[in-house]
Amino acid sequence: MRIGVAGLGRIGGMHARNLARAAGVDEVVLIGRDAGRTAAVVGRLDDQRAADADRGDTEWATVTSTVDPLADVLPRLDGILVASATDTHADLARVVAESGTPLLIEKPLALGVDELTALSTELDATGTPIMVAFHRRYDPGHQRLRQHVTDGDVGTLRLVQATENDHRALPIDYIPQSHGMWLDLLVHDFDSIPWVVGDPVVELSMIGSVLDEPVYGDNGDTDTAMVTLRFASGAVGSIGALRRSDAGQDVRLEVTGSNGAYGAGYGPRTPITSTEPGGTAPADPYDTFGDRFAPAFEAEVAHFVRMVRGESESLTPPASGLVATALAEAARDSFRTGRPVRPRPVRQVATA
Repeated sequence: MRIGVAGLGRIGGMHARNLARAAGVDEVVLIGRDAGRTAAVVGRLDDQRAADADRGDTEWATVTSTVDPLADVLPRLDGILVASATDTHADLARVVAESGTPLLIEKPLALGVDELTALSTELDATGTPIMVAFHRRYDPGHQRLRQHVTDGDVGTLRLVQATENDHRALPIDYIPQSHGMWLDLLVHDFDSIPWVVGDPVVELSMIGSVLDEPVYGDNGDTDTAMVTLRFASGAVGSIGALRRSDAGQDVRLEVTGSNGAYGAGYGPRTPITSTEPGGTAPADPYDTFGDRFAPAFEAEVAHFVRMVRGESESLTPPASGLVATALAEAARDSFRTGRPVRPRPVRQVATA
């Protein structure tokens, strides 16, 4: 099986490594426009392959590269993963879908509800299998948390609390093109929270400050934020978010109900120092999102490979991002106006 990777930045390189180590993949084809940059990614993957081999892990696919146009490469592939810049996602999704090549594409697929609604209808009409990369749906902790809610262990939902703190600062030149914290960072929470609790968000408020890097303020964005949520059931929630936290990568989700409280993201690597007697600091806090969600990214790629083989269906088709996009739009509007916002009603997509 030959799988292509288009978009060779940090997340594209991570996906390429996971694909090269995935069962059933024989060749990973890196697709780039700059031969030098593409060769550099191949070199980094070769170093990672050597490190794995030193640990006794030799199960790697062949990694090759090309600078041929994407449309010319697609007929030679069984599937493709797209991790390019956000603004390119919609156009590349159309090219891939028209070719019939199974696709895993990074979020967001489109930048607004209207655009995503039209695009998802267009892509569905091609019949091409498409997964959008909402990786937290593949995270074991989030999956178990959702199961506790579904099984009734939580009881009547009352309170949802999330933490979304990046460890590493964004590159300065990326901030103006990030489309705001609501669409670049918080979109993961806007997807995973309704998915976990099964309770739609009916009202949202967002406040924020610029306390880390002034360029966020220059672009109408924020690096320090709090979002409050009201659910259809009457339960309430919050999301605290930082663009940079020296403590480490900190992503947690807690759900409290009438019967008990459960949380994903807690363990010896959670970057919190306990001040209780006998409390300790984490010895090895999470460094990056790839570190924090390594099992999720691996499981996501494994599911994609099964989808390419025709053994599984997509759990995150294009329209599955509508809820998160509607919440991101509401957060943007609340941040700019200082008022609570009711998210736009969107089509609900039933996924596992």
